[in-house]
Amino acid sequence: MSSGEPALEPLKIKRAILWARVELKHVHHYQYHRRQINLRNITLWVFKVRCGNTTHLRGKELSEHLEMVTSLTVNVGQLGWQKFDVTKIVNSWYTSHKHVKERLTLLVDCTGCSTHVHISTFNVQASRVAGSSIDSKSAQDPDRPFLVVRTDPAAIKRVRRRAIECSGALKGQCCKQRFYVSFSQLGWDDWIIAPQGYYANYCRGDCAAGHRTPDTFLNYYTHVIEEYRKMDRLAGMQPCCAPLKFSPMSLIYYGPDSNIIKRDLPKMVVDECGCP
Repeated sequence: MSSGEPALEPLKIKRAILWARVELKHVHHYQYHRRQINLRNITLWVFKVRCGNTTHLRGKELSEHLEMVTSLTVNVGQLGWQKFDVTKIVNSWYTSHKHVKERLTLLVDCTGCSTHVHISTFNVQASRVAGSSIDSKSAQDPDRPFLVVRTDPAAIKRVRRRAIECSGALKGQCCKQRFYVSFSQLGWDDWIIAPQGYYANYCRGDCAAGHRTPDTFLNYYTHVIEEYRKMDRLAGMQPCCAPLKFSPMSLIYYGPDSNIIKRDLPKMVVDECGCP
């Protein structure tokens, strides 16, 4: 929960959603299971395990360390990826500063499902039972559970000299205009899980007016070309207010066979604008 450049104020967690994949172990025997065990609806539970980094507690010893977080009732005909709102517990863990020393341990359980329901966790062997704690191993499993955390974008970060926001720029000055892209407006919200959108931003303003000192150019080449342009040796050429610095963003989306994929996409956010 950190970035390359530290924030000047703590992050504010707006929402935290735990995604876990839940399936019947023998899908082709669905009708048989429903007749034999009367399994029509199941209830899934999420608990916080108050045991620090210990994950091998069992039975009565385990129950003494559990704190109920949330529950969800699901029809067996609508299994697959399930979402649990765990905002309160994640926010409490993060703001308590214990996360520096102690990781957040969650238990996903399906009480009464016996061995008929499979909950995918990080540990392949542990996930063969209905209730399994989330471990941090086997992170390459496409069915592994994951947490989507939305933070307050208003957290102020250090900015470089060139990162001039249009809200504080002079009239016509080259600047960075904040611009929010909504995936739902693009019709992409049916396959993109998170985020719901992001600030892509764009550059606007004029680069032709005013005197520029040599240190304001991105390189010596553009300085020389600009001198020729001012002498009317390059007819019709105008310098453009353009992005100088980008940053990546992470995208979580549905892939083939309903697999969930997380990718870090380069150059998705405009951080700085200027006159190259």
